Amino acid sequence: MDWAAIVTAISTAALAVVAIGLAVFAMPLFSSVRRLSGTLDRLLVSLERDAVPLLESTKSMVSEASQVAAKLRDEVDGIVDTSREVRDRVMNAVDAAEDRLLDLEALLNVLQDEVEDTVLDVAAALRTTRRGTAIFGAMRRAFLGSGKKRKRKRRS
Repeated sequence: MDWAAIVTAISTAALAVVAIGLAVFAMPLFSSVRRLSGTLDRLLVSLERDAVPLLESTKSMVSEASQVAAKLRDEVDGIVDTSREVRDRVMNAVDAAEDRLLDLEALLNVLQDEVEDTVLDVAAALRTTRRGTAIFGAMRRAFLGSGKKRKRKRRS
């Protein structure tokens, strides 16, 4: 036999020994993989069984949260609208009160002017009446004499 055939035979035997060794070492690995595969199958079945109600519950909670958020948004919008209306009404009331105060101020100014004019007219009338009374009294004394006679004591 020739050296190429011997090398080929030895190589083939070595490859066979390596293949058998790999197969021997791979058998427990394949067994572990098969057990792991069974465990993973049971885990997936368990997860699927538990996950379906969990997902349904989560969907229900998300739906309820969306409804609550929509209601809350509606309530907040209502509060904002009411606040806006109240603010507008308050501003209108303030404007009306300001207009009324300005009207009242104008009325009070007119009343003050009228009262001052009336007081001046009354004072003038009283002054005229007093002057007229004084003149009338002087005329009465001059023409009619005084109603009272005063006795004067003379000193000697």
